[in-house]
Amino acid sequence: MIIFGWGHQKINNVGPTFKQQCSHCNNSEYWLLNKISTWFTLFFIPVFPYENKHFLSCPICQYGVELKSAQADEIKPFAEANQLLIDGKITENEYKTRLSLLPNRESEIVEAEVEQSIKSDDSPLTFCSNCGTGLTGEIKFCGNCGAKNMIE
Repeated sequence: MIIFGWGHQKINNVGPTFKQQCSHCNNSEYWLLNKISTWFTLFFIPVFPYENKHFLSCPICQYGVELKSAQADEIKPFAEANQLLIDGKITENEYKTRLSLLPNRESEIVEAEVEQSIKSDDSPLTFCSNCGTGLTGEIKFCGNCGAKNMIE
């Protein structure tokens, strides 16, 4: 008898990206870049990921927007550098050096695209802070893991 499954998710917080005012909770904070990997499991052990998604979320209310792969690739180096600075793993000078090596013009365009999609109310998403599943509407509990939604 072989027991297998899919749908096991792992959330990796890449780091803070840029400061943005949340249209949902009206707080101005550095939004977090998160990566959600969905894994195939064998005997309840994650074997390999078969889906990766990236999203930006407000650190206060977890309201967010899903990113395209190209957008996530552009923002990821900034988020990693910011997280290393926050964790104290690099100095201020090393941080400035890393930022100077990154292409600025493309990231500003991506940031503007992301800000525009955050401000548009076409598909507002909230992500479960426990499992990362996208939640829509005024849902009180996550349909995937049952965690209580923090937005009131």
